[in-house]
Amino acid sequence: LLTYIMAELSFEIAKKFTSLPVPDGKILAEYVWIGGSGSDLRCKTKTLTKAPSGLSDLPIWNFDGSSTGQAPGKDSEVYLKPIAIFKDPFRGEPHIIVLNECCLPDAALTPIPTNT
Repeated sequence: LLTYIMAELSFEIAKKFTSLPVPDGKILAEYVWIGGSGSDLRCKTKTLTKAPSGLSDLPIWNFDGSSTGQAPGKDSEVYLKPIAIFKDPFRGEPHIIVLNECCLPDAALTPIPTNT
């Protein structure tokens, strides 16, 4: 019974937040990547002012890799390099899901060791 209640609660909470209004002319890009364990997914949302026509229109973004086990604490920046774009089936058009490769913050954007 508790599992059922939690599933219902989770659905209602998700529904509340996915139905929040988005300002006109804004695109929500959900950046998704594989976490440090190799079996978890991570994500964060970037608001864009126009729809990208391809990968080159998407900005490279970053996150603190020490919290995901993907970088040491002293040098923890990890770059997210977009590698694929999909229509967002949860938020609907015009929003998108962006799959990313995790890279070192060097000039070559070298993939980090936990990329699989």
